[in-house]
Amino acid sequence: MSVMTVHNRFAKKETRRARVGITRGQAIMFVVSFSLFFYLLTELVFASDANAVLPVKEVTVREGDSLWKLAIRYQEEAQMEVNELILAIQEVNELESVIIYPGQTLKIPVSSEQGL
Repeated sequence: MSVMTVHNRFAKKETRRARVGITRGQAIMFVVSFSLFFYLLTELVFASDANAVLPVKEVTVREGDSLWKLAIRYQEEAQMEVNELILAIQEVNELESVIIYPGQTLKIPVSSEQGL
């Protein structure tokens, strides 16, 4: 008894292909990891700027003073433009407006390079 096998030359051969590339799950994990990395990196950068200690000079506001006049008076010490210094004074003192009152104590940012 002989067993004869019949091969169909037109039949598809079973071949196993290796999947090239990454899966959807791997892509999602990569994007999440990448986003988390840059989020934490930016948090570290901004946290270091916020905690930086700026040298300041405390000034008591006199009658007739304004932020503009104070900025002009301390412009050289701060080594900033007048408009920049006004904004810096508002930020350091947490002022919501440009209104200041006589007797009020303000912190004026000065340059750390002034003594050099």
